Amino acid sequence: MSKAIGIDLGTTNSAAALKTVDTRIIANAEGEDLTPSVVSFQRKKRLIGHKKQFLVGRHAVNWMQQEPTNTIVSIKRLMGRGFHDPDVQRMLSEGRYNYKVTPLAGGSEHSVAVVLDGKEYTPEQISAKILDKIRADCVTELKDDVEYGVVTVPAYFNDKQKHATRAAAALAGIKVQRLLPEPTAAAISFGVEELDVGEGLTILVFDLGGGTFDLAVLTIADGQFIEQGKGGDMWMGGDDIDNLLLQHIYRETAAEHEIEDIPALIDALPDVEKSRFLGDIRAKVETAKIRLSTQTSAVVEILGVLKDKDGDILDIEVEISRERFESILQPFVDRAMELTRNVLDGINFEPELIDRVIMVGGSSSIPLVIRAVREFFGDDKVLLHERPMLAIAEGAAILAHRLADSYECPVCGKPVNQGDTTCSHCGFDLQANLIAKGVVDIVHTTSHDYYLVLEDGDDYRLVESNTPLPFHTQYEFKLLDSEQRLIHFQFYNMVNEKRESIGDLWLSFNMGDDEEIDDALPEVLLDFEIDSDNLITVSAQIKGKPDIQVSRTLSRGKADERLFIELRQSIDRANQEEHKYYTTYDFLHRAVQIAEMINRIIDPKTGEENKALGQKIEERNQVAHQLLEKEEAPWTNLYYAEDFLNQMGHFMSPEDRKNLEIEIDNLKKQNETGTVEQIMATREKLFAELDKHPVLQLFVTLHNAYEVCRERDPVRAPYFEKYIQDIDLALQREDTLAIQRLLTEVMPEVHKELDWKGNQKLRILHGVQR
Repeated sequence: MSKAIGIDLGTTNSAAALKTVDTRIIANAEGEDLTPSVVSFQRKKRLIGHKKQFLVGRHAVNWMQQEPTNTIVSIKRLMGRGFHDPDVQRMLSEGRYNYKVTPLAGGSEHSVAVVLDGKEYTPEQISAKILDKIRADCVTELKDDVEYGVVTVPAYFNDKQKHATRAAAALAGIKVQRLLPEPTAAAISFGVEELDVGEGLTILVFDLGGGTFDLAVLTIADGQFIEQGKGGDMWMGGDDIDNLLLQHIYRETAAEHEIEDIPALIDALPDVEKSRFLGDIRAKVETAKIRLSTQTSAVVEILGVLKDKDGDILDIEVEISRERFESILQPFVDRAMELTRNVLDGINFEPELIDRVIMVGGSSSIPLVIRAVREFFGDDKVLLHERPMLAIAEGAAILAHRLADSYECPVCGKPVNQGDTTCSHCGFDLQANLIAKGVVDIVHTTSHDYYLVLEDGDDYRLVESNTPLPFHTQYEFKLLDSEQRLIHFQFYNMVNEKRESIGDLWLSFNMGDDEEIDDALPEVLLDFEIDSDNLITVSAQIKGKPDIQVSRTLSRGKADERLFIELRQSIDRANQEEHKYYTTYDFLHRAVQIAEMINRIIDPKTGEENKALGQKIEERNQVAHQLLEKEEAPWTNLYYAEDFLNQMGHFMSPEDRKNLEIEIDNLKKQNETGTVEQIMATREKLFAELDKHPVLQLFVTLHNAYEVCRERDPVRAPYFEKYIQDIDLALQREDTLAIQRLLTEVMPEVHKELDWKGNQKLRILHGVQR
């Protein structure tokens, strides 16, 4: 039967594991437990043409020396990020990446892409290459299909980053059973191995990996894992320690050779030499870091490559002692311990309440880090996991086994259902085995505070950090105006006192609904739900109008977000300019249509863009702008024609009614899909049909003036109502003279009312308030 595996998708290395009777790491095709999280693009010359292929893992690492600019490393750090994110810009300014990082073409300012062989790829697409190799290697090793998986993520990943991880898995053909916080996975690995039935512990997982630093406090007992609190920093890890060492080497080399700016000399190298130099020195720095965990010194040397301004060879040869390394690393460790204290303070815990500290992740084995943790918690509490690089994948595999619909009995190996308490084949006590060696349940908690931006600029906290999951609640917000048809929700997390956007939500409802909403300020019911993966789902409706449902798709930096930003800018321009009421009303209706289309442009599972729909959106946006500039309002004309048919149809012949219905339908279709020229031509045909009934048109205009008067001056409205009643009776009598007399008397006042309405300023609003 198809297998469910656990996957640790790491910044530096990834791993996969499977639980059957025991839990084991699944070696990759190269026979390694760890697969480097590296993707490269190889182009080899042949007698005819070139051979192009992606390389993943060890082969990509080996190829990196040949084409470092076509090799992607540490892609996890870009997941769910934007190009202008301060931390991304810091990484770029420090020269961390040999490959090109750019804003995503067609995406918003909150998106990012990397370039391989001149082509853009999203972080999700690159991560999918890694996951696809892991899945394919597992299929080969297990000789069975691999369809499901638990994929781990940093505990401090926000919703946007978790959504990107799930999209990457979908692109790799993996159905995600659960996104599992990495420290929780480590706790599962530890708890299953170490705890006896009836024993309970409160543990803190200290996970210092290649790209992230994660912390989690959990209580474990009889297969129950309860998250108490989480913390960490997504920009602290082995990569950052490497960079600290690298900067030290540059300073030492500059001092030795009396050079002011080593990075400037590196930048002066030809592109290929520069890339190879940076790849070489980073590899040697990492080797030195690892050596300094077991040895008292290490040497980093790059000979015969770098040159000074005079063209003389400038060798890099720096010896680093353990003592010097620790002095460089001390601020980093101090920050890690500060974050540890913050997690405990956030849940009102003292260090004494922690029974055990489990250290995982490759960088946790650095002696200075271990000493700092032991000084804080006490020597007897701190345990360095026996397999610090593999524990997370093992914990994920244990949960994947628990979430599978069926699995193999640990004794007889025959299939049993997940809910079975005993094996129907051999009688083995499955429930007792689960409590002793498995996961009965996990109580997850939110990693951050969740906020919503209100129109007045205030921040409304929706959910507090460390709230148990799943979580669901409903909030009430007011619209800004009774004629508002667009609602813009902006969500963000607070991460280490920094505001991080997790996506926007645009909700819209058609103008046709306006008769269902009275003059009172409408209220919006916002359903806010966070599942066990910390992923949020949002839906909304107008209070009291359940049939007016609105979209629930979050934009996350891709084409939808860019298009929404452009739409918002268009709306702001329309509000700033001077336009007639009905022209702006027409533009509002088109903006609502465009919003509905934008909400469908991104596949919610894979994150792939529907480019054909994107082209239609661009065309609709262009039409809306052109009509606004021309002060034309075809949708308003259409509403008038429909209202005319509804009110006066019984006075028309069947043939005239049919002809008018046809032209109304034609304008509807052109308004939805046509060019400006097609819309205007169809509207003229509609006008021609209406012009066959001048008296009835005047009567409808009187009705419209009556409605405006009810809004502006209700006391005067009966004046128009009396004329409506008299003309209606005259029409029924077919008394032409009376009709003409009454219309001649009232039309000057009608025009005054309609002129007042036409001169009103309609603002297109899209915020909410409490």
